[in-house]
Amino acid sequence: MKHTLLLTAAFSLATAASAQMPDYSICPDWTGTDLNGNSHNLYSLLDSGYTVFVDVSATWCGPCWSYHETHSLANLYNTHGPAGDNKVRVFFVEGDGSTTLADLNGNTAATQGNWVTGTPYPIIDNASIADALEISYFPTIYRICPNRMIYEVGPVSATALWTSSQQCDKYEADSPADASVLPNINSQVVCMGSPVDLKVRLQNTGTAPITSASVEAKRGTTVLGSVNWSGNLDTYELEEITVASFNPTQASNNITYTILTSDDEATNNSVNGSVTADNTVMPGINVELKLKTDNYPSETTWRLFNEAGNVVEQDPAGNYAANTEYTENWTLNDNECYRFEIYDAAGDGICCSYGNGYFRLRMNGQNVITGGSFQDTKMEPFKTSIAASVTENVLDNGLSLFPNPTTGRLSLNLNLPSATQANITVTNLLGAVVFQGTRSFTSGEQTTTLDLSQLAQGTYTLQILADGMTATRKITIAH
Repeated sequence: MKHTLLLTAAFSLATAASAQMPDYSICPDWTGTDLNGNSHNLYSLLDSGYTVFVDVSATWCGPCWSYHETHSLANLYNTHGPAGDNKVRVFFVEGDGSTTLADLNGNTAATQGNWVTGTPYPIIDNASIADALEISYFPTIYRICPNRMIYEVGPVSATALWTSSQQCDKYEADSPADASVLPNINSQVVCMGSPVDLKVRLQNTGTAPITSASVEAKRGTTVLGSVNWSGNLDTYELEEITVASFNPTQASNNITYTILTSDDEATNNSVNGSVTADNTVMPGINVELKLKTDNYPSETTWRLFNEAGNVVEQDPAGNYAANTEYTENWTLNDNECYRFEIYDAAGDGICCSYGNGYFRLRMNGQNVITGGSFQDTKMEPFKTSIAASVTENVLDNGLSLFPNPTTGRLSLNLNLPSATQANITVTNLLGAVVFQGTRSFTSGEQTTTLDLSQLAQGTYTLQILADGMTATRKITIAH
């Protein structure tokens, strides 16, 4: 939560209710007047092909002053601003609405120094710009490309700032026919085996309207699908499109989106995204959330999303006290993928620098998902499943296996000719092992119980290896 002014790298806004504007968002337009009375409009500068850097700070902020004193932005402006090669524009935006001109000139106790003298780029005292940029901590250093895409570069050197600006080149409208695909704002986090729409943002970075484009999605060399889009996008207008439906079968999935249609600029026709899949199963539908706040509860918010991406539960805004545990109880739909998201406005989670906060998603008094140490966002998917039962007998190679369809458990009666050890494996339809164990038996009919209550509804393969023989049969997890 970064509330210790001189000991941290940033200072948060205590009233912030949400995290920073996500990287690769489209920046809203703003107009500001600098201390010399000159007006500056963001979109006009972007339309002229400039990359814009904005330092949103406050005069009382120690870390802001420390970065200002590195002169990184001044060096960038002198080299690449109007007096240099004229490629970028730089602005200092005072983000605290109570700041005065005397504060900026270093003449009060509410400032770290003289911010005006020696600063070659414009200073704008306008907290509404900070609000428009969704600032939740100082300093925030943004890069804004000509196509309106915003990215937080952080307090880095002039060289790093300039290098960052080069990423904007392929998104500048300098060709008649040019479609581009933009990075996704957030990585997609879903349940293993649950279908997810693969979406990408299509933008016109040409000077002529775009009315059609073909876009493909691939995982490695495997084509997952494609779409032939049609519409009408003017310069820098964009639209989110669904390229394919994808059913992830492994945890990490790198997806490449490529425009197949020919245009005048090929360097922006491909972009990478990701889908992270988790196989956590909540063995039931009655879920409990335990949330303990840290020292700054106003910075913590959370949401629960269903499979359609709709918010079905959320925090009671403004009702949290510091260092206090709260309980929420939900009855959810069976066999549905949900996503729990928790946010911290200051970008340092709820544990452990400013209190020992945590969240725990629980079922029957047991913790299933826990967390607390994260940055600005933590996403945890899970799938609900009413305790399963197993049907269908298994009979193969002389090994008799008789299911007893009790709740979530499979009783195996093995009629073995001699004392032995049985190796038991359960795999899903994709061949992934979802249960594995061993059981020891004496000769004659013996019974063991497999607890399969964690498995979601579906069809699985049960394999028993004992006495050199293998028994294999499909089993069905039903509700």
